Amino acid sequence: AGFYGVDEGGEMILFNFWKDSKNPKGIWRKTTLSSYQTPSPKWTTVVDIDELGKKDDTSWVFKGSGTLSRSLDCSAERPTPPNLVSRTLMKLSRGGADAIVVREFDLETNEFIPASQNGFEINAEAKTSIGWKSRNVVLVGTDIGENALTDSG
Repeated sequence: AGFYGVDEGGEMILFNFWKDSKNPKGIWRKTTLSSYQTPSPKWTTVVDIDELGKKDDTSWVFKGSGTLSRSLDCSAERPTPPNLVSRTLMKLSRGGADAIVVREFDLETNEFIPASQNGFEINAEAKTSIGWKSRNVVLVGTDIGENALTDSG
């Protein structure tokens, strides 16, 4: 499980990606540290990859995520960093391919942020590398056209 901050009650929040027979593509879920330490932790689903695939009519495979560091999560609307990580860049591939698409995900609302609302989206499938510079800036390495890549991609 990955640690991503502290909730309003002071509890540490842990995230985990889980697959089972009910969720063959997997779910990204969260719980508190105190719940995690019990024999039967109470998990809350953040993203159900199987349901997302049905909604998008695409066989998505979760390829990870890159969270925005709390220290970088400041803006004019939020001058002080929050206790919890609020954004992540979710990496998905069609059917498990090496190439991915990237979508910004709001961890406070548990929803993808569309480009029309200034969310980061890279819908052109490629072997993309992406990371946060600040809340409103990402650094991207991807295929930008002819002669941009080596023979291995």
